Amino acid sequence: MDEGSPPAEAAPEVWHRVHPLTPILESLGVLVGIFIAAAYGLQNFFQSAVEDLASGRSVNLTFADWLRGHPLVILAVVGGIVLVLLLTAFFSWLAWRVMGYRIDAEAIYYRRGVLSKKLRKARLDRVQSIDLQQKLLPRLLGMAELVFDVAGGTDSNISLKYLSKRRAEELRDELLNAVRAKKRQGTATQAKDRSSGGEAATGEESAPAHGAAAPASGPVAAIPSATVGHQAEEPSGAGETAEGIDRSIPERRDDSLGVRLTKRLGAMADGVSAEAESGLNDLLAPYRLAPSIGREGEIIRVPVHRVVIASLLKTETLVSIAVVVLVVISAIVLLAFGVKEAFIPMLVGVLPGVFAAFSVFKKNLDNANFVVRLDENGLAVSHGLFSTSRKVIPLDRLQAVCLHQPLLWRWAGWWQAEYNIASAGGSKDSNLLLPVGDVEQALLMVGLALPDPQLPDDIAADALVRSAMYDRRSSDPQAPAAEMLFHSQPRSSRILDPLVWKRRAYALTGSMLVLRLGALERRVDFVPHVRVQSLRYHQGPLMRALGLGTVAVHSTAGPIDPRVTHQSEDEAKRFFTEHAERTRIARLRYDDAAKTAKEDER
Repeated sequence: MDEGSPPAEAAPEVWHRVHPLTPILESLGVLVGIFIAAAYGLQNFFQSAVEDLASGRSVNLTFADWLRGHPLVILAVVGGIVLVLLLTAFFSWLAWRVMGYRIDAEAIYYRRGVLSKKLRKARLDRVQSIDLQQKLLPRLLGMAELVFDVAGGTDSNISLKYLSKRRAEELRDELLNAVRAKKRQGTATQAKDRSSGGEAATGEESAPAHGAAAPASGPVAAIPSATVGHQAEEPSGAGETAEGIDRSIPERRDDSLGVRLTKRLGAMADGVSAEAESGLNDLLAPYRLAPSIGREGEIIRVPVHRVVIASLLKTETLVSIAVVVLVVISAIVLLAFGVKEAFIPMLVGVLPGVFAAFSVFKKNLDNANFVVRLDENGLAVSHGLFSTSRKVIPLDRLQAVCLHQPLLWRWAGWWQAEYNIASAGGSKDSNLLLPVGDVEQALLMVGLALPDPQLPDDIAADALVRSAMYDRRSSDPQAPAAEMLFHSQPRSSRILDPLVWKRRAYALTGSMLVLRLGALERRVDFVPHVRVQSLRYHQGPLMRALGLGTVAVHSTAGPIDPRVTHQSEDEAKRFFTEHAERTRIARLRYDDAAKTAKEDER
């Protein structure tokens, strides 16, 4: 551009409006509040009327007679309700006029607010995932919400609501492509900077970040509590992108099997080919599984009736139902003994328990129609009976996996699978890999989410997992050999763990730590060595008196809190020291593979 020429005008900011019904849906809380207040007043009236009838008195209709004598009061109330509705509609229209979103090459922006204006910004290179959610009413109206999980904390997340479902799906695909392109650009820039003389970390410089920090006061054995830590996140641009796996890095031995499958097949079409099924069966050979891949990559579908039955057999549901039944029986007994005054209040008082039981049941019903598909970015999960949600679980960011079996699920052989993930998502995010499934489905999800366990040739991966699930009750022919890998708690720990000390144990494989927990409710935790954040050795006064110690294996926030519990003091200290070195070496090897791949590309 010539020096004398005027500067080029910046491209105008183009704001797009959300669906016109968005403000109305967001202001439904006002209408619900009015309805609840009216229902509460009617409930008090009917309760008083029923009590009067039960005691033989006439129903008190003084207030109704007064209203009949003052019709203007009724008109005023109706007029007030209409006015509130009109004002709500007017302010909803004003709110919709200012609501909108804008996308440029760097970020997505979302603005809202009439009196108090708010502008949210999400940088594309910080977006971790984009989920599409549909609550019941928006779903009936053909609308959807886009939720952006942004690195930097829960407050950084953006919820873009509401858009038509078709527009939401199109925008999600467009933004995912933009996010991937942005991250690839950032990775290329970093690689160029390093190759042109930028500072590169050597193995010696990396070791403190990944390795064990020795306590300044002396060896670990000399202190009751110590922490050892190393970095367990992917380096920037060296292994993960938002909802996408970096296929420029070849398969690594410590990658989860799902990540390795995605790297082998590349981008998958809507209908996954026979090649995908063959590759999946090949990778899952250690688990002796041969799953079939259905239409659009579907590998698991959980039927609604199984979710319903499983939710009814959960402990929290049974407790809520038991409390309601107990109160109702007590009310009937009191009525039979002539205590009529307590009958109605007890029945009315049981309503909160009914609502509590229903809320627990509804929470589990949200996992109905649970479908898992293989996707080019990981595992695509959709679920929901009334409100639906679709998200992608990025397998390259899973930090730990667990299997859980409530007591009453044993008769059906059902298990639940959960995970911890390196994400800034809020606490309300679902961490379910599988809400309820049989043993084969549980093994499939564990196999996809974890790396090859790297076991001796005479032990298959499923034999180890089954031994962890059922301990000595496992019927697998290789169960005795697999059981030899587990280190049980010493007999002295029975004082602290009278019910579970015989079952609790841990096993170490070439790629992960396996923890067998629980007695009444069985549980198995899996923590890959490359994902360990830090270790902490702990010994309280009673544990010291019994000669026991516990090592916490720190993962990211989530439902899994892995601990090697109440081992003998020498065993706990040995595990602490050796596992710190084991995880350090595993992480260095994992990162070096990515670094070597990047250097080979250049």
